[in-house]
Amino acid sequence: MITLNSRSRYVWAYLMITPTLLGTLIFWGWPVLQSILLGFQRSENFGLVNHWVGLDNYVKLFNDGEFWQNLRNTLTYVVLFVPVTLVLSTLFAVLLNTKIKGLSVYRVIFFLPQVTMPAAAAMVWVVLFAKDFGLINHILGTKVAWLSNPHYAMLVLVIVGVWGAIGLNMLLILAGLQGIPKSLYEAAEIDGAKRFNKFRYITVPMLTPTLFFTSIILLIGATQIFDSIYLIIGKTNVALPAVRSLVYAYYQNTFVYFNPNYGAAIINILLFINIILTGIQFALQKKWVIYD
Repeated sequence: MITLNSRSRYVWAYLMITPTLLGTLIFWGWPVLQSILLGFQRSENFGLVNHWVGLDNYVKLFNDGEFWQNLRNTLTYVVLFVPVTLVLSTLFAVLLNTKIKGLSVYRVIFFLPQVTMPAAAAMVWVVLFAKDFGLINHILGTKVAWLSNPHYAMLVLVIVGVWGAIGLNMLLILAGLQGIPKSLYEAAEIDGAKRFNKFRYITVPMLTPTLFFTSIILLIGATQIFDSIYLIIGKTNVALPAVRSLVYAYYQNTFVYFNPNYGAAIINILLFINIILTGIQFALQKKWVIYD
């Protein structure tokens, strides 16, 4: 039974989250509705005149070979980026959760990519992967055109993406690690459990809620890759078709070719894909996430 005091707490709670809800509705919900509407329209005179065309933009989209190539590129990046980032972030978080000297320094080093300007970081990576004078080729003793070869451009983007994402996700996982009760480890030590067994039977199960949350934000973020393609690969690079994502295609169609309706159709498909993938993650969480 809900008492007056508990009702007051509910009212206070809703008042506290009202600014966030309003911000979400105004700055996320309204643009999403506009994007969905644009996908079923044909605009003229810079959007001042709109004609309802039904599914025409989607029919054109599904018959466009470039769209399927962009979808494959996006999913390839997701498949490569998410597992590698999750594993490395967990590994570094576990290492930084131990009592080692200079712990705060290591945390700052790993978090530096989060506070580095993407354009500045991109310039550094372009120099590192340069064919003639790049440090990567110098170390490997090769002459590979990493940025202009369609076979290697995706690998470069994954490396750069993982480098940029480890810091934040490592901190999230580190917070999850520090929330595990120490009494569990003490009880395991009394029972004679080795370090690996404590990690396998205590750390991993207790960390699954954090890993679940991290995997969701990693997946959604990976499907929206754009800045590294724009800044590192570039719009005139011959390798662009091999790495062009759905968000990059949205940018091209909307702001370069001035076709916002076709661009909206692309981004609506991406929204639908994200909803499906997130729904699958939530459905599968019952089989591996432990909340107790």
